[in-house]
Amino acid sequence: MEELMLLQEHIPKLLLAALIGGIIGLERGNRGGVIGFGTLSTLTLGCTLLTIISAYAIGTDADPSRLISTIISSIGFIGGGVIFTQRNDNEKSVRGLTSASIVFCLAAIGISIGLGYYGIAIVTAILIELNVLISRFIKKRRKENEEDDESEF
Repeated sequence: MEELMLLQEHIPKLLLAALIGGIIGLERGNRGGVIGFGTLSTLTLGCTLLTIISAYAIGTDADPSRLISTIISSIGFIGGGVIFTQRNDNEKSVRGLTSASIVFCLAAIGISIGLGYYGIAIVTAILIELNVLISRFIKKRRKENEEDDESEF
């Protein structure tokens, strides 16, 4: 009976985590990034599940911050995997930093959902999307200005 009550309490958390990770993953996948719907949805879901387990299933004497700190350390490894360095004609560029930061933020969102902080998770997801949209707009403007400067010469 206790397990059924736990399911009723935690299934909405898992669904919200999958939804938020999936929505942000769709945007990243549509941009042609190295991560997309499946990666970010499962990442957020996994962080939520681990947080639920650490906060509720281990016992009342457990310290959820111990597992949460391990999640954060592990996410650094995954984030590092989406950062690429490219060299073209004596020019070096780094790609994937936005994707890596989104991976980190979605881990934090998963943790907050797992602890039951739905509102802050949703607001953070909205701010991530706004940040990405504003960043895209700024990059587009910068590229247009560079093209205009090149056409003057």
